[in-house]
Amino acid sequence: MRRNLVKKLPKVELHCHLDGSIRPQTLRKIADPQGIPLPTDNEQLNALLVAPENCQDLNEYLERFDLVLTCLQTEAALQTAAFDIISQAAEENIKYIEVRFAPSLHTEKGLSLPKIITAVLAGLNEGEKQFGVKSNALLCGMRHEELQSIEQIVHLADTFKQSGIVGFDLAGNEVDFPPYTFEETLDLVNHLDIPLTLHAGECGCGKNVADAVKLGAKRIGHGIALKDTPEYFSLLQQNNVLVEMCPTSNFQTKTVTSLAEYPFKTFLDAGINICINTDNRTVSGTTLTDEYMKLHEWYDITYQDMETFNHHAVNGAFIPDSEKQLLHDLLSSGYRLAEN
Repeated sequence: MRRNLVKKLPKVELHCHLDGSIRPQTLRKIADPQGIPLPTDNEQLNALLVAPENCQDLNEYLERFDLVLTCLQTEAALQTAAFDIISQAAEENIKYIEVRFAPSLHTEKGLSLPKIITAVLAGLNEGEKQFGVKSNALLCGMRHEELQSIEQIVHLADTFKQSGIVGFDLAGNEVDFPPYTFEETLDLVNHLDIPLTLHAGECGCGKNVADAVKLGAKRIGHGIALKDTPEYFSLLQQNNVLVEMCPTSNFQTKTVTSLAEYPFKTFLDAGINICINTDNRTVSGTTLTDEYMKLHEWYDITYQDMETFNHHAVNGAFIPDSEKQLLHDLLSSGYRLAEN
């Protein structure tokens, strides 16, 4: 596959974190008016924002969010960050993207949760107007927080349902807070008919993936540990669950340490639907184009495979069927170019 063509082909992305995807130059624009000092040297700034390829573990990876979150505590900063992601998506012809964020991480300067959500949605909408990239957002509850606080985020996902919030997710410490910790909270999500995607299986526990599905998740963020529990493969097949794979991130966080361990082929051979994502564009130093080129290098995937993964993403997107059909048509016509 040729990089310039991969970049031009239409794509869909469902797993992209707001705070992990801001370009360093945009972070400067956000930090300056707030008087937040950043290293003047670009290489030094990049070192603070981009996780090293030889990351020791997930914790070292997550340290890269500290500086960014310090900067994302005003409405203007959040709006700028959301707009920045859409401008990046436009550069590689992403036709639809779902951007996720945890509102509770942006309250340090006293912003209310509704104001935080409104600011992010304003940035996404501004990006759509300027670049034509359709987008929606997902709200994340952080696993280590009080259940009451997480349920507040669920209710906000319901409140903003008509304004661009299309789903709910749980992110953060999966080891100490496995899915069934949140059974009542997720019952509420299902009761309010909010589409659910959950981070699961990022840390060596395939049962978490199965439990997430049993608790109502239609999509799984990462899902890598499922490879060690093939007894659950049929559960995902039967429930038509989509696994949001993020290759670069999975290696950086040491979810896997070798290509032989990576379950890309295992999932495909088992008939599990997967889609390809960046996770955190800046922290992982990647783009969706990079992710597809890696898969081509590792597994010799073709343009046809790439089209299939994007159709899977459309099927799993939290949007109405009429919008899905438009995206399917866009993909089908776009990939005819690659065949010629």
